[in-house]
Amino acid sequence: MINFLRYALWPCIWLILAVSISIIYPPFWGDFGHWFMEAPFGRIVLFAGVYVCWRLFKYWGRYLYSVKNANKLVSLKVILPRDDSKIDQEKRTEKDFKEKIAVMEQLYRAIWEVKNLNFKQMMHFWFFRYIVMSFELFLEKGQLTFYVITQKSLLSIVEKQITALYTNAEVIPQKTPDIWPKGYKLVGYNMVLDRLFAYPLRFYNDMQDDPLNSMANVLSKLEEDEQATIQVAITPSFSNKWGKRARDHATARFKGKSDSWTGRIPIVSSLLKVFGGIAGGTDGKTFAPGASEGDRYVRMIQPEEELYKRMGEKAGMNFFHASIRILASSKSYERSMDITNNLQVAFNAFKDMYGNYLVNKRMFVDFFPLNLNAKIIYKLWKWRITGGYLQKDVLLGDRELAGLYHFPDSRYNKIPIIEWSTYKALPPPPNAPKEGIILGVNKHRGEETPIRFLDKDRTRHHYIIGKSGSGKSTLLSFMSRQDIANGDGVCVVDPHGDLIEDALAHTPKERAKDVVVFDPSDMQRPMGLNLLEAKTDEQKDRASLDAMEIFIKLFGNEIFGPRIQHYFRNGCLTLMDDEEEGATLIDVPRLFVDEEFQRYKVSKCRNPVVLSFWNHEIAKTGAREKEEMIPYFSSKFGPFITNTTMRNIIGQPKSAFDIRKIMDEGKVLLVNLSKGKIGDVNAQLLGLIFVNKINMAALSRADIPRPDRKRFYLYVDEFQNFVTDAFVTILSEARLEFLCFQKGWWNYL
Repeated sequence: MINFLRYALWPCIWLILAVSISIIYPPFWGDFGHWFMEAPFGRIVLFAGVYVCWRLFKYWGRYLYSVKNANKLVSLKVILPRDDSKIDQEKRTEKDFKEKIAVMEQLYRAIWEVKNLNFKQMMHFWFFRYIVMSFELFLEKGQLTFYVITQKSLLSIVEKQITALYTNAEVIPQKTPDIWPKGYKLVGYNMVLDRLFAYPLRFYNDMQDDPLNSMANVLSKLEEDEQATIQVAITPSFSNKWGKRARDHATARFKGKSDSWTGRIPIVSSLLKVFGGIAGGTDGKTFAPGASEGDRYVRMIQPEEELYKRMGEKAGMNFFHASIRILASSKSYERSMDITNNLQVAFNAFKDMYGNYLVNKRMFVDFFPLNLNAKIIYKLWKWRITGGYLQKDVLLGDRELAGLYHFPDSRYNKIPIIEWSTYKALPPPPNAPKEGIILGVNKHRGEETPIRFLDKDRTRHHYIIGKSGSGKSTLLSFMSRQDIANGDGVCVVDPHGDLIEDALAHTPKERAKDVVVFDPSDMQRPMGLNLLEAKTDEQKDRASLDAMEIFIKLFGNEIFGPRIQHYFRNGCLTLMDDEEEGATLIDVPRLFVDEEFQRYKVSKCRNPVVLSFWNHEIAKTGAREKEEMIPYFSSKFGPFITNTTMRNIIGQPKSAFDIRKIMDEGKVLLVNLSKGKIGDVNAQLLGLIFVNKINMAALSRADIPRPDRKRFYLYVDEFQNFVTDAFVTILSEARLEFLCFQKGWWNYL
C-alpha cells in the first residue's frame, strides 16, 4: 500500500500544489522561469529535462506503435509429422534430443539477422525497435499446438526458415485461439530472470531430458474445457553491448570483483577494496600462478568456475529482448492459479543452481485484484508486446531460447496431447503438367501448385480407391464439374444421388440443354431403358451376353447356373430377332410360360442355332422337367416385373435416349440411382445396364474416323457394385474409342 501511495498519490499532490500557486500568485511561474534560466545550473537542468522528455516520448511512442501494429500480425500454425516408421528411423542422423533442439537454435540465429536485411529495415528497427516474433504453445480441447506469430513483412522469411530447417513441417496460416473465452477466469504471469541477465539459464545441452516434456506433461492434466498457453515473444537486440557487458562481467567475476554497480567503477571499487581490507583483513583468496598484479584471477570451486565459463558462452550468443508469459483460463480463479503454478514448476527445468532461473511476476503489486492483472497481461499477450513495456525486460541468448521453445520430435516427445500431422507434404514434380483438369492443389512451403490431369493420360482411365469418408466422391464431383464446364461429354452414374445434385448445381446455363437426367424414382415420367435394344447380329450377341453377365452378378453362378444361362441367352436372342416389336427383359420369362407368345416369337427368329434350341431341346423337354425348371427360371425376374418402377423402365422396347448419340454430340448424362429411393437391387440392375449400354455405344464408334471421335468421360461411383466382364472390355478396348473411365471403389483398409 505504501508503494501505491508513493507512486500514485505524489503526482496528484504536486499537481494540486502547482495549480494552487498559480491561483494565489499568477506571476510566480514567469518570475521563477527567469530566475531559473539565469542560474548557473539552470541550462543543464533544462537539457536534462528535455532529454528525459525525449526518452519518455520515445518509450511511449514505440509502445503505441507496437499496439497499433498488433492487429497486422500473422499467425502460423506449425505441425510436424510423426517420424516413427522404419524408413524414418533409418534416415535419422542425430544422436539425441540435444541435436534436434540445436536445429531450433539455428532458427533463432537466422531471426536475429532479420534486423540487418536492408537499410530501410535497419532504420525502421533503429527508430521503432519493432521486429516481433512470438513463439507460442497453446492447449485447446486437449491438443497441444505450436504457433509462430510475426509481421506480414517477415512472413515469407520466417516460413521459409522454418521449412528449410524442418523439411517435413507443415506451416498453416491460422489464427491463434482466444485464451480468455467469455465466462472464464484468467490468471497470467510474466516469467523474468531472478538475477542479472549475464547469468545464464540452464542450457539444453546440460539437460538429461527434453524440457518440452515437462511443460507438455503439465498441460496434459488439463480438462477439456480448460486452456493454457506459454508465450515467448522476442525482439532482436539492436546493440551488441549486451554481449560485451556479459563478457566483462564474467571476466570480473573470475578476478573476484563484486557483482554490484560500484564494483564496475575503477576508483570507487579500489577505495572499497582498501576499506574492506582494513575492516575485514585479507579475504583469503588464492590467485592463479603466474598472474600479474593487475590481472589476477581468483581460484574458486569448480561449479562457480563452470558458471562463469557459461557466462562467457552466453556473451558470444545473439541476444533477444524476450517476454515470457504463462496464462491459463478455467471456470474458477483457483483452478487457473493451480495450472499456472504447475507451469512455473515446469520452468524449474531451466534452473541453474549457481546461475539464473525464471521467477513469476504479476503486472502490479500483489494486492491488486486478479481481474485487473489479468486484463493487462491479456492485452500484452494479445499484442505480443516485448522490450520491457509495462514489464521487466528479459535478455536471453539464442541457445537459452532454443531450450525454452522448440518444435517437437516424435522420438523424444511422446506426450499424447501433441498435435501431429497425419501426412507428409512433398513438393510437386518439376515436370508437372500445365494443362488438363485440376485434381487438386499442392501446398508446399507456402507455394500452391495446381496438379493437373492431361487428357491423353485420362484415356488410360482413372482409379480412385479409399475407405469411407476419404474423399472419393468429392474428387469425382470436382473432376466432372470441370468436364461439364469445358463442354465435354460426360456421364455420371451415382448410387447415392449426391453427385448428381452437385453436378446439376454446377452446370453452366449454356449447357442446360445438353443435360439428360435419368431418375428412376420419378413415377410421373418414367424413362425407358432397354438393354436388349440392338440392331446388328454382333450387337445382339453382345447384348445377350451382357444381360447374362448382369444376372450372374446379381444372383451368382450357383443360383444362375449354366442351364439357366443357356435358357436365358437363347430367350434374349429369340426376342431380339423381332425387330418390329423389339425385346425387353420382362418378355424373357413370358417366352417360357406362354406357349402362344413363344410360337409367335419363334416364328420371327432367323438364327438357326436359336431355332434348333426351340425345335429340339425345348420341344423334347418333358412336362415334369418343365414344371421344375421354368418356375425356378422365371422367379429370377419376379422382383423386377412386380415392381412398378422397374417394370415401367425396363419394360419399354425403346430407350428414352440414345447413348451413342449423347457420346457423339458431347452431351451430359446424369444417372441418379439413389438406393434410398428405388432399392439396392434395382439400383444395381440399372447401373449394370447403363454401364453395358455405354460400353456397347463406345465400341460402336469404330465407324467414326479416329480424329473425329470426341472424348467422353464416364464417372461411376461405388464401382464395386457394377463390376462385370463388360468393365474388362472398357478398360482394355474402349480407350481406343476415346471413352475415359473414372471410377471410385470403396476399400476398408
